[in-house]
Amino acid sequence: MSILKRSIAAAWLSACLPLGIITASPGWALDQAGPHIEKGDLLLGKMKLDEAIEEFRTAARLEPDNAKAHQRLGAAYAAKDDYDSAILEEQTAVKLDPKYFLPHVILGQIYANQRKNELALSEFKKAVELKPTSFRAHLDLGMAYTGLGKVDEAMQAYRKASELNPKDPVPHLNMGVMLSQKGQLAEAIKEEELAISLNKNIPEAYINLGNIFAEQGSNERATENFRKALKLVPEHPNARSGLGWMLFKQGNYKGAIEEQRKAIKVYPQFAPAHRRLAVALAKTGDDKGAQASFAEALKLNPNDVTAHVEYAEYLGSKGKAKEAAAEYKRALEINPESKPAKDGLASLSKSGTR
Repeated sequence: MSILKRSIAAAWLSACLPLGIITASPGWALDQAGPHIEKGDLLLGKMKLDEAIEEFRTAARLEPDNAKAHQRLGAAYAAKDDYDSAILEEQTAVKLDPKYFLPHVILGQIYANQRKNELALSEFKKAVELKPTSFRAHLDLGMAYTGLGKVDEAMQAYRKASELNPKDPVPHLNMGVMLSQKGQLAEAIKEEELAISLNKNIPEAYINLGNIFAEQGSNERATENFRKALKLVPEHPNARSGLGWMLFKQGNYKGAIEEQRKAIKVYPQFAPAHRRLAVALAKTGDDKGAQASFAEALKLNPNDVTAHVEYAEYLGSKGKAKEAAAEYKRALEINPESKPAKDGLASLSKSGTR
């Protein structure tokens, strides 16, 4: 599983809003509200959210028409996952200053976190239109396109972000993921290596390289990169799961099971670890454990084509052809171009067990 990132400035990047970048001022003179906004910004940067909210509320009360005060207040509410209040404040900021791009960035991030990708895309487009030089807006626009499966458009947004800020590794990291999805593995490796050249301390770049090398069949290089990620973040679930995947390929099923369970302990919702655990358990003859792990993987991500295919393969190995065919068909409903699903279904048909 390759990893996309919005920013490398904070540890909670994919789980909540990266608010550290919301510091630009539209250029208003700061009067009564100014000192409170400045103090709120400092508190927000330290994630002292309740105190920040109080400062921004005071600023908005002193200057009700100050769009910046409402924008900051919305950002602080969003960081607390109070999305209803956050949306209301950001929409107020937009009404007060229709040319202010930051409220659209925050609204887009909120909608993206809510999996409302079309709404997120619309907000990020507005942000880019209002401020074409915004690195943040282009990067988030790429994320929105990625969420909608629009790879070419995402690539274009990430390229623009990299042009606006050539020293930031995140656009290159994300472009590597997009290129790997297009099957352009050599180009994907170059982008991930470029990200590392800009910042060698990004575990996700090594994880992405591990996944790409594994797809190429270069298991030793994949293992090397997963271990590099673990040196940076010893309990990184993606890296743990990737290492377990490589151990499985080496026939070390006990080690593979151990690594997947470590990944799940850190991040119980990480569906690929459950899927990989299921496959390893099946190899050891633990059918009960394999069934439970496949069920959990598909519960967490019902649209995981690989999980459906691997579960189908498992069912087929147990002589449950009808159930296996159903899983292959489900995989093809999700991705009609899935070659493993097509091949698996065709194999069942040829054997007369479908």
